[in-house]
Amino acid sequence: MRITIPTKWEDVTIGKYINLRPVLNSELTPINRVINILAVLTGQKKELIKNISLDQYKSIKEKMSFLETELPRELKNNKFKIGDNWYKFELKAQNLIFAEYINIMEILQSAKDDQEAIFNNLHRILTTICRPIKKRFFIWHNIKMDAKLTRQTQQNFFDNMPMTIAYPIGVFFYTHSETLTEIIKTCLMEEAERLKREAETEIASIKDGDGGKH
Repeated sequence: MRITIPTKWEDVTIGKYINLRPVLNSELTPINRVINILAVLTGQKKELIKNISLDQYKSIKEKMSFLETELPRELKNNKFKIGDNWYKFELKAQNLIFAEYINIMEILQSAKDDQEAIFNNLHRILTTICRPIKKRFFIWHNIKMDAKLTRQTQQNFFDNMPMTIAYPIGVFFYTHSETLTEIIKTCLMEEAERLKREAETEIASIKDGDGGKH
């Protein structure tokens, strides 16, 4: 039986890491640990993996040694390509849609009781601070987010974003979460006030227009 597995953190996506964490944090015998890790990394059933030869087991265990190393904490570039799309790591709270703010607050609330909530929702968190961009005439432009694009971005990150990109950004978010959520909250309140003023101005102008007709 031929098994192909990641040999470095760069090959492990957010989705695989989320499924891998419970195995890495559990107390298992060395053999069961390898079998469970392989099941996650390859997507193969445990019954099939148990058919590997002893030589394969030794070779695979050697290749998986990177799992014992620390994930990087520094991001090499704030622009990166995930799947077929480009993104930029940048905190601009005013670009968030309200549903994203609610989602973040719910995740952070859950994280107070269970820190794993941060890891389990890493793809959702990163969507709020890693925005899609597109190059036009040699200049990068932000792509306006909506609910559909948010879902697509979350799925792309889950399926394709390597942990070498996800982890440094996740660490940044977690260590600055209180400050970030306060900034986001302030920006959203300011935006709400702006929209309210615009609506009031519009209503006043309509009333003035009606008044002039009588």
